[in-house]
Amino acid sequence: MKMIPFFIFIFLIIAFCSIYLNKSKTNFKFTFLIFFFLSLPTVFIYLKKGGIETFTFEEKLNDIIEDVIKKTKNINEVDPKIMITFLEKKLNEDPNDIEGWLILARTSVISGYFQKGDMHYKSALKYFPDNENALLEYSILKKNTNQTESAMKLLLRLKEINPKNIRAREMIIEILFKNSKEKQALKEIKKLLEIKKEDSVFINNLKKKYNLK
Repeated sequence: MKMIPFFIFIFLIIAFCSIYLNKSKTNFKFTFLIFFFLSLPTVFIYLKKGGIETFTFEEKLNDIIEDVIKKTKNINEVDPKIMITFLEKKLNEDPNDIEGWLILARTSVISGYFQKGDMHYKSALKYFPDNENALLEYSILKKNTNQTESAMKLLLRLKEINPKNIRAREMIIEILFKNSKEKQALKEIKKLLEIKKEDSVFINNLKKKYNLK
């Protein structure tokens, strides 16, 4: 209901302007006509925006999220679009929330809004450039959308931050093989085997995957 006082204020201004433009307190009809035609754009905008429900949307949104927090509503029951709208608003007010960015980006991608997901991962890395989850998930998105060069840059950055990030190294190997860079891929495999030298199951699976002896 926050928009109601705004519209009352606008209509008062329009009424004042109508009287001022008429400059005659006796010609009521002319004043009314000026008021009517000046009010039309405001009414049009109001209806175009979806009526009163549009202006109570924020309150409804907060109520839904509050129900999720209180566990009176299952998060799976919430429309992803509502979750995205809520998180975008909250992160616009306070962007220093990595979990918020990750949930927003994940929800966008899962809902099929890949461009939004890309944008939100990028925003997450703007505020948290060394976050491993953001780097890894963003690289997966890039890889799955055939942007292997961008994915590789993110993975190399992740490997620099944490040389023992196994998933990052595995993806680097996959991309190198896909781009026919077998020598580099084999070097990466050798390094990965050194890191996981005490994990015989992992080593056997890796060798089997790439037909290594």
